[in-house]
Amino acid sequence: MSKLPDNPTAGQVKDFLLEVMDAADDRASKINPSFTKEQIWNAFMSSVFNKDEDKSYMEHQGKASMAVKNMNREFGGI
Repeated sequence: MSKLPDNPTAGQVKDFLLEVMDAADDRASKINPSFTKEQIWNAFMSSVFNKDEDKSYMEHQGKASMAVKNMNREFGGI
């Protein structure tokens, strides 16, 4: 998987994050250079960790859209 779809399930997000885990290192984040890629990865993974795999990633579509765009920007295409 190179990028997440627009409205992914929690399972798709988990799979994506596990796939790009090796890219989560100590380099500065693209979406917030105050953090490392590892810190950003940890934040995204914690947001999806206990969610039902078959349900939408986030209930509020606006928040999900922003999070998916940020995940794709940070780790997409790896």
